[in-house]
Amino acid sequence: MSLTNPSVVRALLARHKIRLRKRWGQNFLIDAHVLEKIVSFAQINSDDTVLEIGAGIGTLTQKLAERAARVIAVEIDARLIPLLREHLRAHSHTEILCQDFLEFDLKSLPSQTKVVGNLPYYITAPILEKLIEAHKHLHSALVMVQLEVAEKLSALVGTRDASAITVFAQAFADVEYLTKVSKHCFFPKPEVDSALVRLGFLRQPRFQAPEDLFFKVVRASFNLRRKTLLQALSQSPWLALPRDSVRAALEKAAIDPQRRGETLSLEEFDRLAQQIDAVVRTKL
Repeated sequence: MSLTNPSVVRALLARHKIRLRKRWGQNFLIDAHVLEKIVSFAQINSDDTVLEIGAGIGTLTQKLAERAARVIAVEIDARLIPLLREHLRAHSHTEILCQDFLEFDLKSLPSQTKVVGNLPYYITAPILEKLIEAHKHLHSALVMVQLEVAEKLSALVGTRDASAITVFAQAFADVEYLTKVSKHCFFPKPEVDSALVRLGFLRQPRFQAPEDLFFKVVRASFNLRRKTLLQALSQSPWLALPRDSVRAALEKAAIDPQRRGETLSLEEFDRLAQQIDAVVRTKL
């Protein structure tokens, strides 16, 4: 049974009386060539543990199970679990979990786990942030995302194309835009094209500031994007700092208070977070 054949997938779903739910972003890959690319880009070895986000009917899961020592397949739709078990019965080293990935404990994984997944469009950002926050436990993440998200992840920090997720991803990983994937490669066909992106997590992030504060400063800087840094940081609920303290931190970091967050480089975000940390410490 070829799970990349749209007729087979359509018949399979009909036989099990499953109507796909748009709110879960259920778009199954039906292109065998793209499937092989994913497996190749994921760089799976025979001793790897692989976590798959959104296993669906097991199209990619089967390929991962042929290469990895252990596969953990997470799928939120309980109706698809019997299909997964059926398609993976030959792979006893595959664990199938019916769970919302956002509730999955990534810290329970073995060190250097590799993540692979076709991310639902409606929760792409929360999933990416969850993976980035768990970077110490992960080796890499090969993800299929909306084309626009892929372009943001690989954008140059400090330009208008960048966003908070750009900074987070590039602060904790080497980000590689791999290839565009047409919307015609999925069933049902989504409204937009996708792309494959690989995040190779670093052993040490590209900044020196405390990690939790770095996250807060970046979020605050982009949250009020049209505001100056002085305004955005002063009004941020994540920082809760008076305007004078924010101004002092910006001056010590040698950053013009009238600049906007989208113009800052990764190194400047680090300097700013370190200076805000110093301000916070003096108030303790």
